[in-house]
Amino acid sequence: GTISFGAGFFLVIIGWPIIGMIIETYGFFVLFSGFWPTLAVFLQKIPIVGWVFQQPFFRSLSDRFRGKRVPV
Repeated sequence: GTISFGAGFFLVIIGWPIIGMIIETYGFFVLFSGFWPTLAVFLQKIPIVGWVFQQPFFRSLSDRFRGKRVPV
């Protein structure tokens, strides 16, 4: 994740912005892949916003990406 994010940043700096941003985006998702389940649980527990994220569409989407272990 770190290497792909750094390589994407380097490509943006040398003048290949489209390819660099695609590689950076991939690196970002790989770097924070362990954080997404925690973020989903946090968003479901916020009083007003949580109601939206507890609807069946969002609930099934978050359950699909949630791993077996959630630290929260």
